[in-house]
Amino acid sequence: MATLLADPMLSDLVARWGVASVLVLVGACMQGVSGVGFGVFAAPILAIIDPELVPGPMLFLGLVIAVLAVRRERSGLDTKGIGFAMLGRVPASIAAALAMSILPVREISIMFALLILAGVAISLARFEPRISPATMFGAGCLSGFMGTITSVGTPPIALMYQNAPKPTLRASLGGFLFLGSLTSIVALSFTGRFGVHDVVLGTWLIAPLWLGFWLSTPLTRRLPGRTVRLAVLGLSALAALLLLVRQLVG
Repeated sequence: MATLLADPMLSDLVARWGVASVLVLVGACMQGVSGVGFGVFAAPILAIIDPELVPGPMLFLGLVIAVLAVRRERSGLDTKGIGFAMLGRVPASIAAALAMSILPVREISIMFALLILAGVAISLARFEPRISPATMFGAGCLSGFMGTITSVGTPPIALMYQNAPKPTLRASLGGFLFLGSLTSIVALSFTGRFGVHDVVLGTWLIAPLWLGFWLSTPLTRRLPGRTVRLAVLGLSALAALLLLVRQLVG
């Protein structure tokens, strides 16, 4: 074992897997508690330290954790709201996949990050967005672009559900994450940006993802609604800031 780890390439691979596992575990725990946090926390950091894991493998893992979330609190799922959001997500995801080969991804990502920060600021100013077909469709469009290009697409939807009951927040974000991730994967597959290699890389990280989600279960019963709302806003802002740093530094 010591001889194997002495190999620089192997030791680097083990180190990358270890760091990725910790990020995925923490992100999955955040996702399980607040309904948002997996892609928001892990994806921007992984994009900096291990770009191979973004967006494909992270989108695949998003499917897995979304199934866990909906299964745990499926009675709270807002199927109507998510349906309108998906009407916006599908065409936006297709457009984003095509735009990745035409438009400057850096400028688009910066714009999205600034929009999310603005949304968080408005929410902290006690503005409560009203869930309606039009607002959910718009949030779905924004999420489709963001999720396909950066693998971080939940903040726009999280801002819409920030004041919903905790089970509705978590289950609805889980349902949207599943459908949204699946849409982005299909769109990227058609443009040659998602394949078996992404699934294999994601599979290696399913164990820490499951452990993180399992650890979140007892926390969901103890945290008050205000704490969860602040966590949603904080994680959304963190996603935007990390996205900005990634684009400005990279």
